[in-house]
Amino acid sequence: MAPNEGKHFAFLATSRYLGDMAQDDDVFHTWLNTEGVRPVTREPRVRPRLRIDPDTAAELRARAENRPTSQGDHGLSLAEPPPMDPLKPLEYVAYGVDRRILSVLDQSPFPAQDELDLHGLTVTEAAQEIRALFSHIAQKKLTHLRITHGIGRHSKGGMPVLKAYLNRWLKSNPDIIAFASARRSEGGTGVVHCLTVGLIDDRWRR
Repeated sequence: MAPNEGKHFAFLATSRYLGDMAQDDDVFHTWLNTEGVRPVTREPRVRPRLRIDPDTAAELRARAENRPTSQGDHGLSLAEPPPMDPLKPLEYVAYGVDRRILSVLDQSPFPAQDELDLHGLTVTEAAQEIRALFSHIAQKKLTHLRITHGIGRHSKGGMPVLKAYLNRWLKSNPDIIAFASARRSEGGTGVVHCLTVGLIDDRWRR
């Protein structure tokens, strides 16, 4: 007899034997005990469904409705960004753009064609101002921008809130190809100089 045939025969015999024992509970349980198999006697754990009382549910619903949206009508994210060092310079070059363009941002004085001061504005107000600036970049053929955001001297905890938001907003705009904090003589880490795609794309400027 071939080895595989022997295994097949043993399997059929075992199946038939178990089938016969299943017809007789006493024989079946005796076989289980002989083989060291014990029935499960522990009650199965069923996690009770979490129920929230009506008052708590109403409070949670009101809290969700009053929560500020993560994006306003200006289209810019209002989700809180990671905290940022007030003295750490900003620096960004878009993917595919030669990093040597940073030397243009280091000019002194920087030839800004338009300036925006965000001092004293809330995050929402600053987002609206930045969105308005974005919409005018191509319209006004702007290539060099100067934005003052401050270093958070008057913010809670002395953290530069607008600086962190601006860093995100500028990176999200494909028309911005590079930006960096200004020289100390021109505002330092409280000011950012920006370059737009019009600087390297002649068709965009026409």
